[in-house]
Amino acid sequence: MRRLKTAIRRICVLWRISRRWVNSLTGSQVVLISVVILIAQNIVYGIFPCRFQFKRKKFVFCLPLAGYGLTVATLFGAYYGHHVWQAYTEKQINLRDPIQIYSYMFACAAVFNYVTQWAMVPDILRFQNSLDLFKTMEYFRLTLGVMARSTVLAGVKMFGCPLVMQLTLIIYQKYTHPELSWIRSSHIMLPIYLGNQLNNCFFGGIVVTRCVLIEINKRLREILLEVNRLQTPLELLLHKPYYRMQRFCDLADRLDELTSKYALSTAYSMEYLDLTAFSLVTYMAICLTSTTLGIYTQYQAVADYLMLDISYDIYQALAHFVFLVIPMADIYLLARVCQQVIDEANETGNLLQRINLQHSDVRFNQVVDALWLEVKTIKYKLEPMGLLELDGSLINMIFSTVAGFLLFLIQNDLTQRFSLK
Repeated sequence: MRRLKTAIRRICVLWRISRRWVNSLTGSQVVLISVVILIAQNIVYGIFPCRFQFKRKKFVFCLPLAGYGLTVATLFGAYYGHHVWQAYTEKQINLRDPIQIYSYMFACAAVFNYVTQWAMVPDILRFQNSLDLFKTMEYFRLTLGVMARSTVLAGVKMFGCPLVMQLTLIIYQKYTHPELSWIRSSHIMLPIYLGNQLNNCFFGGIVVTRCVLIEINKRLREILLEVNRLQTPLELLLHKPYYRMQRFCDLADRLDELTSKYALSTAYSMEYLDLTAFSLVTYMAICLTSTTLGIYTQYQAVADYLMLDISYDIYQALAHFVFLVIPMADIYLLARVCQQVIDEANETGNLLQRINLQHSDVRFNQVVDALWLEVKTIKYKLEPMGLLELDGSLINMIFSTVAGFLLFLIQNDLTQRFSLK
């Protein structure tokens, strides 16, 4: 009994310490931890052959890491290339197994990601060394409460979804091949981890951009209210021109800072999109193919059960269903966050149009015009390789495309089934 009480007290103490530590974290510290985790993953996977040099405070190319990355990519490509080729020559690729097809497609995508990322190492180094991310976060002093929702979303996409897929594979493997070790499921999941890594990096970046734009619009609303209040008839009578000019100059300085932060966040998010565009487009194509194949496989299993009295494997269907839902959930999260970022970028222009400039200061008018010029010049859009736009319409486009493919495949399958009768 005493041991139990002592254990409960220790757990309570640890819980209090962890809560204090979490509450003491700032938004910039959360982002720093996330960036360190992503860079460490990139280095372990062999995607990022660079290291941070503390003396110069910048990222530099590292020859040992480049050799390590080349070794990892070579071993990965040789291992999975051999397996894919062997399965193809021995006709072991089962089109009714979406999990196998999904893993093989991500294996090919991971190899292409290695090639494209290594080719863009100078551009990636220039981008990371010129990005003043933490200065921007410190300027806004974002709290953990502001970043909590975005952190949870990023955690769900980066770790939650792969964990669900891994557990599903382990459970399904226990049912179909109980003699195999649970580590065997990592053979299927490793290409999925590698193929999704760059997409997760972009998702983390776009989540941070969303938080910055929300804070910019929040401060812009405060400036809007004060500027419009200073120009009401009552305020014009109460305050002298010198006081109003002083207030407008102070507001102009604040708005000028917001202008630079807006240009920085939007420009760098679009530039980072260019660095990960190939991986995103490949991921969309894989999800489109796997979704179509997964739904068609479920249709074939049901049709065989109803028309040919072939047994319906409910465990296999549930495993396929998980690998069908998770990619769509990933795309939904990406499309939703991207749409929110675009809305926040457009909201900045809407707020500027509501600012009354009739009796404002000349310098303040110039700063408003400068920010308006940034909004109109940048024309914030997220279009990887100019092929598709990442916004709320992405889900509708994928579903309509999948529906079109399924209509053709199911019609062709039903024609063949009834013609055989």
